[in-house]
Amino acid sequence: MSTSTPHVDPFLHGMHLPAALARWLQITIVVLLPVVLILGAMRLIATDQYLAFEYNRPDFPPDRFGFDYTERLNYASTTVRYMRDGLSLNTLADLQWKGQPLYNDRELIHMQDVQNVYQSTSLVWMLALTLVLLGAFTLGWRRENRLALATGLKRGGLLTASLVGGVGLLAIIGWQLWFDTFHRIFFAPGTWTFNMSDALIRLVPEKFWFDTALSLAGLSVIGGLLVALIGWSLQRRWRVPVKP
Repeated sequence: MSTSTPHVDPFLHGMHLPAALARWLQITIVVLLPVVLILGAMRLIATDQYLAFEYNRPDFPPDRFGFDYTERLNYASTTVRYMRDGLSLNTLADLQWKGQPLYNDRELIHMQDVQNVYQSTSLVWMLALTLVLLGAFTLGWRRENRLALATGLKRGGLLTASLVGGVGLLAIIGWQLWFDTFHRIFFAPGTWTFNMSDALIRLVPEKFWFDTALSLAGLSVIGGLLVALIGWSLQRRWRVPVKP
């Protein structure tokens, strides 16, 4: 009487991830997690809910040139949607206040630049997120690589919290230098300064940007610490030998 050997799919059973590749996947997760968490926090802030939260703060300055709360929120919401959703510049050019265009030509040019920067960072975020998820899936597929995944999550989370915490501290200590440096990195000289009476300054004064920088830092640090905690917990779990 003959016995047959059961068929085993080599993809499911026999494939082992080379140690060098596992190491590179772990490094990829560590390096890209700050990008995923910081840009993800930025996407959470680019919402009507955040605008309403900020405008309702008791210490947020009123518009001394005449916007009421509803006008301010509606104009800001339309501006954020233009940036976030990649809408036509006519979305902003057609806005009017008291029968006059809301934005002047310099403001419209700047907002086109802002949209370009935001859309580029969105593509970077999606690419980084895809690579992190693929790396996590590949490392988590087999038991012998899961500890590398857990370590990558912990280190990437801690790296995010450390980087953002340091940058956030610099923003608090030297806000004006931080603010100017940020704009010089992303925008051409002379394209991002406006009069106090211009609509952009009235909708998003310096107080808005300071609060937003702190909110972005806070969300990123919290996200980094949560990911690090998950990685640490998985490390403890997967370090326990599995009983036969």
